[in-house]
Amino acid sequence: MNSISIKSKNTHIKTISTLGAAIFLASTPAIAQEKEENFEGFKVGIQAGWESRKINEIILPPPNNFRLTNDIDNFSFGGFVGYDAQFDDFVVGVEAELQPDGRKLSAVVPGAGTVEVKSKWSANLSARAGVAATSKLLIYGRLGYRVNRYKGRLTAPGGTVPIISASSNANGIIYGGGIEYAVRKNVSLRAEYRETDFSILLKSRQLMAGASLRF
Repeated sequence: MNSISIKSKNTHIKTISTLGAAIFLASTPAIAQEKEENFEGFKVGIQAGWESRKINEIILPPPNNFRLTNDIDNFSFGGFVGYDAQFDDFVVGVEAELQPDGRKLSAVVPGAGTVEVKSKWSANLSARAGVAATSKLLIYGRLGYRVNRYKGRLTAPGGTVPIISASSNANGIIYGGGIEYAVRKNVSLRAEYRETDFSILLKSRQLMAGASLRF
């Protein structure tokens, strides 16, 4: 009788052990999937969206002291390359970005003609850091340096040839934040808002959407 009881207990123990092992093995892939690092490695990408530019700067020297005050909303686009490193849920990275611009801020100078500041291109180098809220969703902030190449010129009333024309650079700090979603292991989509305060009292606000491919 005792022998039967002992055998029965051993059978229950083996059954429980087998079920426990099965549950562990079944849950292991799910745990691994939750900790999958989708934001690691080198990347290239494109982005496009909306940009608002505003300037409030004295353009013409004394005795004119003409202040150019204007703002414009326009379409913006560009490309970027970068690298991200992921440590569990924490992600840090660097990006270099180039945007061909073409936006023009201008105003009429009474009795002198038209003064304008036309952006030729802009580039930035920035760092970003964020937290993976899930294995596929990254929330991040950005901080870096941005330079804008522009041309300033003064055109006589009714004329097309500039009286004065000069190219220069404006530089400033770019900052903002966004979200990125990993569609696949090596493909991500993102949306981001950023601002730049340039050195010539030129301000830029951007709302951009982009896609990147990782290697």
